[in-house]
Amino acid sequence: MMENKPALIVHDLKKSFSGVPVLKGVGFSADGPQVVALLGCNGAGKTTLMRIVAGFLPADSGEVVLDGMALADNPERARHSLGYLPENAPSHTGFRVREAITFTAAAQGLRGRGLREAVDSVVEECALGDVADRICDQLSKGYRRRLGLAQALVHRPRLLLLDEPTDGLDPVQKASARALLKSLGAKHTLIVSTHLLEEVPLICDRVLMLREGVLAYDGPVPDNLEERFLGDNSRRGDKSSSPTS
Repeated sequence: MMENKPALIVHDLKKSFSGVPVLKGVGFSADGPQVVALLGCNGAGKTTLMRIVAGFLPADSGEVVLDGMALADNPERARHSLGYLPENAPSHTGFRVREAITFTAAAQGLRGRGLREAVDSVVEECALGDVADRICDQLSKGYRRRLGLAQALVHRPRLLLLDEPTDGLDPVQKASARALLKSLGAKHTLIVSTHLLEEVPLICDRVLMLREGVLAYDGPVPDNLEERFLGDNSRRGDKSSSPTS
């Protein structure tokens, strides 16, 4: 990896669906140990941005650079520099937890002793030891989110993209997940998309706020975060989100 390069550079991303602009020239960079909150009301473009950066959706124009590599030039190699936890993580029917993580590690190119050590390490770090031999479909939502995080982390990428990582968890699970995210942010660059504003001051160092497809704020967590965010909502109106927003 090119450690002297930023973990992520996003330059002038634009994306439309059926002629309707969703991203209108978004740009920013992220590097070093930090947790970055990606905020925005419904339809602001958060999920679209995450999917483009993760390589699952092409932009109409603009550029994504991961660890010094342009995503468009070498998507497979560039994607090795990131781990992605989508909001609706895929099911793993028939797999046990350790098997699912091992499958992901192998897909990322890990082999032999290195693979086994990586799986053991992430099982411990994500507190999955008690359920490592359990069928994935039998897991609670809290453990399923931990499994998804372990799969995103197993190859030790510089950048982690996490879409609503604590959504739907009970209070105890949320507290545990927050502590894990905070610890990961001391070693990786995390971009966390969330609608839970109360979590942002607890785990995040920086805020990116999208408003109608434009980056409206990029800076430290503001003291008036809720007021600023609700102000965005009231100015924009109550528009429901699309699956690609």
